[in-house]
Amino acid sequence: MGILDKLTGLLRGTQKGGIASVVEALIDQFGGIQPLLEKLQNSGLADQLSTWVGTGENSPASPAKIEDALGSDAISGVAQKLGIDKKEAAAKISMALPKVIDRLTPAGKLPEGGISMDAVANLLGGLRDR
Repeated sequence: MGILDKLTGLLRGTQKGGIASVVEALIDQFGGIQPLLEKLQNSGLADQLSTWVGTGENSPASPAKIEDALGSDAISGVAQKLGIDKKEAAAKISMALPKVIDRLTPAGKLPEGGISMDAVANLLGGLRDR
């Protein structure tokens, strides 16, 4: 695989550490999108999460806050699954989560019954196809 293929794959999210693979690994760590959202809500990121779901600008969450909220083991699990270091995994998660959650909640609120795994799969598949 040449450097152009690697760069294109990374931008599309298909290379290790791409946005789609990071979010997939994180969702897998928590057993679904709903448990992940609940963990964020209950672990100090409720204010940020409300902006990610809402229709306005997304508030950032630092890699350190993401690690505090999700736990060191979860970040390590994602890092190990993707073959990247823990610091890089936390940074990628802090960049990816606001975007993905924002796109999963275009109406500015969580859908009745939560977010389906089909919606997550469709979004992540779309991120890979770009």
